[in-house]
Amino acid sequence: MLLERLYRHADTGPDRTAVVYADERLTFAQLIDRIERLAAGLAGQGVGPGDAVGLVLRDDPWFVAAFHAIAALGAKVVPANPAFKQAELEFWFRTAEVKTVISDERTAGVCERIAAGFDRPVQVIGSGAGHGFTVTLASLVEESEPARLPPRDPDEPLVGQFSSGSTGRPKRLDRTNGQCIAEAEAYLALGLTPEDKILAAVPLFHTWGMGACIFGAAISGASLVILEDPHPFLLRRHRALELLEQEGITFFPGVPFNFRLLAESPIDADLSALRLCFTAGMAMPRETFEAFGERFGVLVRQLYGSTETGMIAANMSDDPVTTFESVGTPVLGVELGIVDDDGEPVPAGEIGEVTVASPAMTEGYGDLPELSAVAFRDGRYFTGDLGRIDADGMLFIEGRKKLLIETGGFKVDPIEVEAVLAGHPQVVESVVVGVDTEVAGEQRVRAVVVARGEADAGKVIAFCREQLANFKVPQEVEFRDEIPKSPLGKVLRKYLV
Repeated sequence: MLLERLYRHADTGPDRTAVVYADERLTFAQLIDRIERLAAGLAGQGVGPGDAVGLVLRDDPWFVAAFHAIAALGAKVVPANPAFKQAELEFWFRTAEVKTVISDERTAGVCERIAAGFDRPVQVIGSGAGHGFTVTLASLVEESEPARLPPRDPDEPLVGQFSSGSTGRPKRLDRTNGQCIAEAEAYLALGLTPEDKILAAVPLFHTWGMGACIFGAAISGASLVILEDPHPFLLRRHRALELLEQEGITFFPGVPFNFRLLAESPIDADLSALRLCFTAGMAMPRETFEAFGERFGVLVRQLYGSTETGMIAANMSDDPVTTFESVGTPVLGVELGIVDDDGEPVPAGEIGEVTVASPAMTEGYGDLPELSAVAFRDGRYFTGDLGRIDADGMLFIEGRKKLLIETGGFKVDPIEVEAVLAGHPQVVESVVVGVDTEVAGEQRVRAVVVARGEADAGKVIAFCREQLANFKVPQEVEFRDEIPKSPLGKVLRKYLV
């Protein structure tokens, strides 16, 4: 599937650049050689069809090669955020039933502790020798011989992902080779070509980075230029501008947070090669759209997608200025609907819940049949987002039925944070909300807590930091005598923001 496209690019242009990272440049021939050797080495370690392999790596060429090598064996790639703490990674690994974890030296200790606590064997393989791994990706490549890999079945699972929601825990879902190639083909329809250069500044473990960078580059033959350690982006924006100019980047997927920080940078850069910029994940504030366009002469277009479906819509309008608030029209093979609370279509132009039918869409959440039955009905995915479609067929997102908090380019499920707070010995009850900041589209995480006796906000925050990635940790804690509720006991979150 995707690997077959990489083979095609290596056969027709073996010396063309496939991946750029710092001082390392891999041609398509070199990337294929690394994938083949790595696949042989992983097979020698027992990785085979149907196995789930956790990928906890920084964004670099090893991530790209490991992703394709795992998929080439018929195994399932389970990418995880390297910023996750032990409890989060353990949930990921147990729920996905991983048999092997590939880690770099930064998360090696945590991954090994998790593996040791399983009641079944789970091996940890390192990307390099920095931690003193027994087995590393580098050693597997050195000790293995390359051999052309056969194509995989379109119905085989390719990637295991987790979607945020309102259930208190991320929901596991699988997407097949066929579903992923369908999303990849949508990027071709956006105009990606072998002459393009894609800047990877959004995480490759995330569905946005995976789709735009891993899938997009593999299917089109574009070069993938990876920003080294992109978080926090504030400290890497000058390097991002340097890469955009020096590498002649033509395609830049990001989030509003990226584009705002680049527009505010004191460093000048010539971005004349840049022809397509897309933002996803949250609404693009007008001031960010205008600031980036005025600063660099490039207009950022909005794109809409989800973990469940991949890319859904993209704004390819001939007039991106007047339509900048729209996420555009459906991409290749996607059908959109707008429905009311009963699931019935609403009149054109009216607001309702956005539904999607797509060849790239998963069939449901693993081991959660009741939730799947609610979210996936009649061949469509009910997104939980509110939207409307105008007379030109362009989709506008008007809000969310869900409670996700948008912060620093990430989504935070407040129910997940509340579940952690419930474990604090002094927390009787808590509600987590997003509070708007002075930056449009940006929120901070606030925990409203009913405490048992005297409680300290700093200690509550520290407790959360031990179990949650930093972007999920409440930035402020407010203590109250009680949580405001309706006569039926429903928490009135609007009084807490």
